[in-house]
Amino acid sequence: MRIVRIDLISQKIGLSEIPKEWEKTYIGGKGIATKLLFELPQKIDPLSPQNILIFGIGPVNGVNLSGASRMTCVFKSPMTNGYGESQCGGFLAPEFKKAGVDFLYITGRAEKPVYLLIEDDNIEVRDASHLWGKDTFETEEILKKDHKGEVLCIGQAGENLVRFACISHRKGRQFGRAGVGAVMGSKNLKAVVVKGSSRVEVANPEELREFRKWLIKTARERLQSLTKYGTPGIMSLTNEAGVLPTRYWTKGSFDGFEDINAEALSRYVKKHTACYGCAVVCGIISKTEDAEVEGPEYETLFALGSLCENNDLKAIIKAAELCDRYGMDTITTGNVIAFLMACSEIGEVEEDIKFGDSEKIIELIKKIAFRERIGNILAEGVSRAAEILKVSVEPIHCKGLEPPGYDPRGLFGMALGYAVSPRGACHMRSCAYRPNLMGAVDRTSPKGQAALVKELEDMYCVVDSFILCRFVCLPVIGPILWEELAKLYWITTNEPITVEDLKKAGERICDLVREFNIREGVKEDKLPSKFLKVTLEKGMSERTLVSEEDFKEMLEEYYILRGWKRGGRIE
Repeated sequence: MRIVRIDLISQKIGLSEIPKEWEKTYIGGKGIATKLLFELPQKIDPLSPQNILIFGIGPVNGVNLSGASRMTCVFKSPMTNGYGESQCGGFLAPEFKKAGVDFLYITGRAEKPVYLLIEDDNIEVRDASHLWGKDTFETEEILKKDHKGEVLCIGQAGENLVRFACISHRKGRQFGRAGVGAVMGSKNLKAVVVKGSSRVEVANPEELREFRKWLIKTARERLQSLTKYGTPGIMSLTNEAGVLPTRYWTKGSFDGFEDINAEALSRYVKKHTACYGCAVVCGIISKTEDAEVEGPEYETLFALGSLCENNDLKAIIKAAELCDRYGMDTITTGNVIAFLMACSEIGEVEEDIKFGDSEKIIELIKKIAFRERIGNILAEGVSRAAEILKVSVEPIHCKGLEPPGYDPRGLFGMALGYAVSPRGACHMRSCAYRPNLMGAVDRTSPKGQAALVKELEDMYCVVDSFILCRFVCLPVIGPILWEELAKLYWITTNEPITVEDLKKAGERICDLVREFNIREGVKEDKLPSKFLKVTLEKGMSERTLVSEEDFKEMLEEYYILRGWKRGGRIE
């Protein structure tokens, strides 16, 4: 595996090999990128030139295979001051592989706006003054016209150091969470363009052909809802279960659900799309008279819809387009706006914004991206905004990152998963919402949740090191689980590996991430007090609260399983 190192201060570019022993120990992608992150000086400001952006791919990327189009980025997060990671699908990973770049390691800050041009072994730092101030759609159009290839870029939110800014790709694919776009903006780096011409080979091509046939058939059978509706299809399940976050985490179901669910959205779906080589085809393009956007995804519909009690679907589509253009994470955007609505409702802020006010939502998105007036405060995320505004409304977050669209009071696996997730409240680190919702474990009991979360976290550390899409590796229904991962590793590398080897690698990577957070002073695994003390309105008919005793029981068991307590690997 090859790594390109770029110092934007000196504009020095170096090309070297990743140590061979790392490849089986840490596999690729997330594992190796996390190992590299320890080169970062301790306790630095995430928006300082010293922070590192590490883009990485794994052993399966570049292969024409469903789900094998993901790329990871690892960094120190400006949201949490700890471990930051984000993944993106689309067409970037195959292009990096064809260019012979497995890892792109960027440090320093350029004196003026620049972009990187990677054309196989020819790598240049180029002036981006003509791109600065443009949104992600405009930037990608210009760079594709000039160079072709694949583009990742930031919009105005990243330039203005909005702490939850994204890095965008193909006008809708995102490195979305934890503020990676702000880190890129802090480096005066507007974009990266990649063009590769090499042919991607695997060790066992005939076995890959058979694996691909099996995966296409199995994925199409098991993931029909994703193909038909995309991610919005899950909203009917969360709403019915009483875990659809509504009115800033006070309700578990939304009266306006039918106005913004997958069936309602289908009226605006223009076409379906897929990432490179993928048979799942989960992407949708929605269009109204004044907006066109990839999605909105479920997380966007919840954050800018039910969480804000907004049932104006056209406005949500427009808001999603603006977030994509400016380059902002929609989960945090919806959370900070809903937080402001809750503060306004009790008269603790000057702004008058009511729940459901779709016009004000769109206005606030613009103010946040350009850090105008109240937008300058909201651009800091809910944790910092609450401190600045000095309000009584509890800011809902874990480690500084706001939760996605699953209320943990009805999904105990997610309660534990949010608390222990190294990048803050996150559904992707364990995907425990799936087995919780599908009845694999009792979702309102602490029993079995720690083992479930630990097993899934380990698996997804491996998945994010291969790197594969969650949708072909979903718990319960995913075609690719431990056995298939072991087989696929052999197919692509010709290196035999057992399930036990992979499980140990998952634990090793998870421990490494924990070690980084402890080094940076990010240690607390806790939930907002609201989830422990306030029951859901219009939620489940049974238990609607994670009691402190339930949470403590799950956390203690989790630590024991991890070996993180009483003489374990990590204090």
